[in-house]
Amino acid sequence: MTEPATVAPNRPLDVAVIIPAFNAGHYLDQALASVAGQTLAPAVVVVADDGSTDDTVARARRWRDHLPVEVVRLGRNAGPGPARHRAILATDAPVLAMLDADDLWLPDHLETMTAAYERAPGLVTAREFAWIRGRGIDLARRRARAPIPTDPDEQLAALLQHNYVSFGFFPRTLYELAGGFRHFLVGEDWDLWIRMLQAGGRLSEASHPTALHRVRPGSLSVDPVRTVEHGIAVLTAAAAEARSPRARAAAERGLRALRARKRYHDVCALAGDGHPWRARLTALRGPRGGGLKLTLGLAAMAVAPRASLQLDLATRRYRVFTVE
Repeated sequence: MTEPATVAPNRPLDVAVIIPAFNAGHYLDQALASVAGQTLAPAVVVVADDGSTDDTVARARRWRDHLPVEVVRLGRNAGPGPARHRAILATDAPVLAMLDADDLWLPDHLETMTAAYERAPGLVTAREFAWIRGRGIDLARRRARAPIPTDPDEQLAALLQHNYVSFGFFPRTLYELAGGFRHFLVGEDWDLWIRMLQAGGRLSEASHPTALHRVRPGSLSVDPVRTVEHGIAVLTAAAAEARSPRARAAAERGLRALRARKRYHDVCALAGDGHPWRARLTALRGPRGGGLKLTLGLAAMAVAPRASLQLDLATRRYRVFTVE
């Protein structure tokens, strides 16, 4: 069921804001307020209610005096990919801007993303800040981010190692050419970005940070074990669908790294459950890859799994920007 939108103010480019929402009542007002405060107004804001049981729909409707909000309701919880797809089908706007219901835009986000898109039409990634309540902004991750390659083949090869696209902004034509969102519970956006570049899309980046990613308990992306498992599924599909030997090799490198990371998580679980010898054996065998830090971590687990696990847990706060 789709509910009609009101008419938006004047705008130089018709942009639809796509917001999947599942039990997001506690956060949705903040997300929509950040859209209402944009220096460049969107044509429409489509909130896809993904089977919520809270007041998500009521909160979205209350914003109709301030935003051209449409509400699309899914009959059951299907995940963010199908929810985004339903929202995209509910509008004919030529350009689509992604926003999660618990994230925020700074006031010039749409203006900045539109300018980047007009300079280089295709897929545009935002520059973002990650924020945790009580811990602040993750400045270390911002400083460590590598520049995006300019060569299309290098862009795809880098993307097949890790997902460096956030708050995606892209034309409907590229979305349709790539085949739209698929049914990955986590990593559905990474899967789409990969297929967009495989289909010939070019990637560009906003000129400065304009978005705030909220890292919170319960978020699908917070659990590192589940994130790795779904990442393996995404890259397995990418390797099978690769259109060149170079892309297939890049996907296989990414898979080796993720499988090594999964092995590290498995070793930690075994050590934590009181199985040190099984932890040692698991650390010693299996896929290689994942970089020097992961290799050293597995080597330490093979020698002294319990002590290594205690050290990992004791130092995690200082190494990983995540919720406690």
